[in-house]
Amino acid sequence: MGFDNIYSGFEVANRMGSVPDVGMFGPSDSNILPLLWDWIDDTLDEDKERQLMLSLLLTGTHDPFVMPSTEPIYHDYIEDTRVNKYLNTMRVVDGVLKTIVDGLKFRQMYNETLIIIISDHGYAFRDWGRKSLAAWRVPFECGFLVPLMLHNPYLEAKQLDAQYTNMDILPTIMDILLSSQKIAHESINYLLTVRQDQLNSILSRYEGTSLLRLSIEQETQRYTFHLDNPGDSHVIVKQYPRKLVYDVHYDEVHLFHLGYDPQESIDLILFDRPDYIGTYPDWLLVDRSRNSLRNWLGRWINTKNNLSANHKKLLRKRFRQSMSDLRQNVSRISLQDMLDWADATLELASVWTALVKVRYFYGNMTFDSLKHHS
Repeated sequence: MGFDNIYSGFEVANRMGSVPDVGMFGPSDSNILPLLWDWIDDTLDEDKERQLMLSLLLTGTHDPFVMPSTEPIYHDYIEDTRVNKYLNTMRVVDGVLKTIVDGLKFRQMYNETLIIIISDHGYAFRDWGRKSLAAWRVPFECGFLVPLMLHNPYLEAKQLDAQYTNMDILPTIMDILLSSQKIAHESINYLLTVRQDQLNSILSRYEGTSLLRLSIEQETQRYTFHLDNPGDSHVIVKQYPRKLVYDVHYDEVHLFHLGYDPQESIDLILFDRPDYIGTYPDWLLVDRSRNSLRNWLGRWINTKNNLSANHKKLLRKRFRQSMSDLRQNVSRISLQDMLDWADATLELASVWTALVKVRYFYGNMTFDSLKHHS
């Protein structure tokens, strides 16, 4: 986009004097916003056509959910104290978002601004028992499902029900900006003027998919990979509706079907034990043989593997199930198919983890060179 200057943030203390911190990220959102408007007014005062990107971290809804001292209203929504504090901070942050939108409208920037709202992680309020709290060693969906909203008055309102990750945000922004270019004061769909081979080359550079490019019914469902907090605790791989969780610390494998079990209360790996004599859910077809039980322990490869070989394995592992297949009213799910998927996906998770370590932590020459020159 051709940005000429980059600003790291606002010196709150220098501009406002002593301001009390709220939570763990500094001053409250209400103290930051006046500085934001002052900076925008000063920066864009003489040139309204300048391109501008702003990143604003709203911290009110982050643990420990501290209410600003300037907020006089506190509602008792629920008996649980922690949940109640969270709901009150949600209400305050909703007001902050309204203030931002009103500020953009007042400065006649609203129609020309793409507003993106995203969160870094979810939160567990003992949804899965007493051990499930906050976002610490929580591999369940509540810790990963976050809102993603892209808003502009000229974008068609639509709710997408699919599997996306934060890697999809940049390609989506790219699509929106390219399709809203103006030539001679006429808005055109600029994407239609780009040769397909050039467009494919550009988009292939990103490790994600634009939300505007809806998934094709016959396409294989994508894999998504996740690490919970802290990083060396759980590795999660999803190919919706299948979900595999590997507990790195305890060397345990867990398998869930999110379509029939969205609360992740039925671990299908338990049904692959020779001593299991309990019942099975109605939606599960038990079609595996006792003689084909797998060994799920001790299979994790926690070594630095060959980067090229692992990348080839990653590309080869594909499970052909289309979106149209998933939407059919299948009465029962094959346990054998789920276990086969988990068997291959556990290897895939190990390969992916090795790639991440090589790329970002171990053997990264760029990182090592920066350390030696610092």
